[in-house]
Amino acid sequence: MSHDKSGRKGLKKVLLPLASIFLIFQSYKLIVSASQAPIESSVQQFVIAWVINMFVTGIFALTGFAHPTQKLLPESYYSIRNPERLLVFYRKMRIDLFKTFLLATLWRQRKQRKQYFKGTRSDFNTLIRQSKKSEFGHLFPFLILTLVSIYFLTGNAKGLGVFTMLWNILGNLYPIILQRHHRMRIQKIRSRLEIAKF
Repeated sequence: MSHDKSGRKGLKKVLLPLASIFLIFQSYKLIVSASQAPIESSVQQFVIAWVINMFVTGIFALTGFAHPTQKLLPESYYSIRNPERLLVFYRKMRIDLFKTFLLATLWRQRKQRKQYFKGTRSDFNTLIRQSKKSEFGHLFPFLILTLVSIYFLTGNAKGLGVFTMLWNILGNLYPIILQRHHRMRIQKIRSRLEIAKF
């Protein structure tokens, strides 16, 4: 049984990065073709912008499922140095509504949420690790898609550039702020628990 598990893990470590490479080529082809043949329909621009976002974000998501990609960034990046500023961003951008939407759709099953946190102290480390992994998986797509949006906006695909950036903010920037807010709260809870020990 353990041999089967390790075999599946090994296969996942190979297949998922290969799928990421496939998405790199698909993303490049789609971005180039969209910039060379401007699309007039706003509906088509909206849909293509969404597909571009899914492809680019998928590149990092698939690799992150197979490997601890979050370790490519130093621990100092993940620490929350200015919680007050983070809280301002969280409130002004209404990340609470985004969180509610996620809990009502993608994370609606309690069983799914319990994979990350079951309510015990030992689960804090798992939750923090998953938070870092998720943030890393959105950070680089956010930067790349911002450049793609600028590329579209400075060319003949301004409408596509606007929609690409809107999807990017919703699909990558919001999750980044949400994950940082999660870690800020976890840090506060852990410090209270440490104080309670004494």
